[in-house]
Amino acid sequence: MQNTGIERYRFLDLYRGIIVLFMVEGHVVRELLTPDLKASQFFGFHEVFHGVTAPGFLFGAGFTLAVATQRRWIQSVSLGSHFFRRVWRSIALILIGYSLHLPYLSLQKTITVATVEEWTNLLSFDVLQCIGLGLLFIRLLLIIIKQERWFIISLIVFLLAIVYSTPFLWSHQTQYSLPIFLSAAIQGSTGSPFPIFPYVGFIFAGTFIAWLFLRYSQKNKEKQFVTWLMFIGICLIGCSIILDLLPYQTYTEYRYWYTSPNFFWLRLGILLVMLSSLWFFEELLSIKYEAGGWFPKWLTVIGIESLFMYIAHLLLLYGWVTNVEFNLRWIRSGRLNLFESLCATVLLTLILIPMSYLWHYIKKQHPILAKGILWWLGCSLAWSFFFNPY
Repeated sequence: MQNTGIERYRFLDLYRGIIVLFMVEGHVVRELLTPDLKASQFFGFHEVFHGVTAPGFLFGAGFTLAVATQRRWIQSVSLGSHFFRRVWRSIALILIGYSLHLPYLSLQKTITVATVEEWTNLLSFDVLQCIGLGLLFIRLLLIIIKQERWFIISLIVFLLAIVYSTPFLWSHQTQYSLPIFLSAAIQGSTGSPFPIFPYVGFIFAGTFIAWLFLRYSQKNKEKQFVTWLMFIGICLIGCSIILDLLPYQTYTEYRYWYTSPNFFWLRLGILLVMLSSLWFFEELLSIKYEAGGWFPKWLTVIGIESLFMYIAHLLLLYGWVTNVEFNLRWIRSGRLNLFESLCATVLLTLILIPMSYLWHYIKKQHPILAKGILWWLGCSLAWSFFFNPY
């Protein structure tokens, strides 16, 4: 497998960095804004605008997977140490996602004391579980198929199946016919913010688009591909709006903002336009300035460390079982106006950026120390959870 040449392009890190900033802003404003402002027309527009943040996060995960897979194709389709390391990372993401919803740092107390509401929150499917399961599925698909052409065809088939089966799987009949942990993973009627259907579709879409981009990159036809990508994105946006205006309905239970295939394609179209715009932006500035001279390094770092930024901002904003009170939710939830909420966003971002720099430095310069920290944290929390009686 040839070297893809992706190292020449850093627009993906810029894309992920921007998505992370949107994510932090959206969560902070949503949590701290006063109830009357949340009922305003502005907040409705804000929520629509931030409807692409999580899909963008998932799309970026799929894009990154494609880059890593094409670099190490032989290892990716073989049952070896590389495969099992990647599988473990996917499982770890799922475990971290569930752990962020723990009501208590004790298995015994969770089983005996947790309320139905707490169990529902614990079992709800969030971004990390969706990413972990999506990446795990793709890696297993690579092992089974092994041939690039059929892998891509299978990916497209699964993508379409996920998008168009979502309204059926979100039905009340499905909700009550499955165990709660499975129902929460599959669809969002139980309260899961990012269930498998339809959100894992964005991971598949990111993997597919990245695969094509890298193939065109090898042929030095990136500009041609990205131009088509922007055109396709615009067409998806237009077609999704037109199709939703047609006077007929295919599904018995139709919820546009949650299950509509048209809404999925709308968000994917926005992401494609955004990604291609960033590519042209980088290309333009790379010609005007020396390579890398214009690129804001802090945005690159938070893009590279998007997973760290995601977890860290959740802990600072919402807290955790070990940090119930010292967090922004407990201190100022629902008490700030728009200006104050934006100031809180800037303040939190200014705290997160140096934290990301530090973690990035440790990972690059002291990888053994970074792994030691992760294993120490994981084992300590697991020990407390399984053996702490209260």
